[in-house]
Amino acid sequence: MTFAGAPVRGPRRDVAIVFQDYSKALLPWRTAAGNVALALEAMGAPRAERRDRIAALLKRVGLAAFADKYPSQMSGGMQQRLQIARCLAQEPAALMMDEPFGALDAMTRQTLQDEMLDIARGTGATIFFVTHDLEEAIYLGDRVIGLKPHPGRVGVEIAVDLPRPRNQVTTRESPEFLRLRHKLYDFIYASDSGART
Repeated sequence: MTFAGAPVRGPRRDVAIVFQDYSKALLPWRTAAGNVALALEAMGAPRAERRDRIAALLKRVGLAAFADKYPSQMSGGMQQRLQIARCLAQEPAALMMDEPFGALDAMTRQTLQDEMLDIARGTGATIFFVTHDLEEAIYLGDRVIGLKPHPGRVGVEIAVDLPRPRNQVTTRESPEFLRLRHKLYDFIYASDSGART
């Protein structure tokens, strides 16, 4: 595997991963500020700069008032925001997200989707977002790649040209959104039918 033209042989500072299970990704003995600090410590960021950078990152994800709270004192959505803040501390060129909102309730999920669109716009990072939710893929994406099963391989690639900023109601009700949803659903239905025969 290569990234930016170079082989990937281990962890890279310019690639950050947001895991699906936020409760296991965070260090329970560290506060929110301490969890974000972990990335800065690993990068060797000067101690004098850390406090301001941590405060800015927590503010960016809506956790400014929770810097001294431990993960166990936070909701699932807050824990996932904290994991995102820690990844952003690395200033990654690529942010890999493995079904990060799958375990969250619908309203929290939609809020975080909109926050991710803001983060993508604000950081310029490439975000590779894995999801089983068709509407989430279309709402967040510029490009959606559908995989065929057994063995996994690219089956379809769909360009998403929906206007920005996106809106949870009007974007999802637009004819273009619905057209893309039908196209992606038809691909998945055909792939699942073929896998069963």
